[in-house]
Amino acid sequence: MKQIYDKHKKIWWAQANAGKQMTRDDFLQLQDIVYLKQKHKRGTWRLHTNSTLFIQSWVCVHPNDVFYFQYASEVMGIHVPFTIGIQTPTQFQAVHQFGQNRLIFMDATFGTNDVKYHLFTLMVFDFHQIGVPVTWVIMNWQTCEDLVEWLSALRAKLIFHMPNWKPSCFIVDDAPQELQALW
Repeated sequence: MKQIYDKHKKIWWAQANAGKQMTRDDFLQLQDIVYLKQKHKRGTWRLHTNSTLFIQSWVCVHPNDVFYFQYASEVMGIHVPFTIGIQTPTQFQAVHQFGQNRLIFMDATFGTNDVKYHLFTLMVFDFHQIGVPVTWVIMNWQTCEDLVEWLSALRAKLIFHMPNWKPSCFIVDDAPQELQALW
């Protein structure tokens, strides 16, 4: 643990001397590493051994961070995908501040991870033209209708808190239905 901390501090000093901007990771202390090791050793980082129950537990513990949640199921022969839309209060403020009458970008991994889930990220740019992720959505299956459903839920959330909210441009790399969902 001491070696990890010493290596972190060495990298931090080099970046600080180079004039790099500080991030929250720069405030890491040795007791943080000790705490994470103990937490990992006890297994308390995992809410449940079953993935479905783990996600349900996480959603219950973090209701302010989830704007859309749907279980995977089959309904009358139609596949309903697992979908979770995550937007923290800080991200919510950023999309209001930097997304109103400005550009919003959406991109996805399209199943390039080990479990073949799709990860969608919506981003805005702050006043310094630095990208700020404002929403993440994870899905185990993707159709255009599924995208429209969670994009519409996100838009409804934003409109509820700011009735005249609207981006100036929504940039995606896929179907026109996605554009219409957030407009």
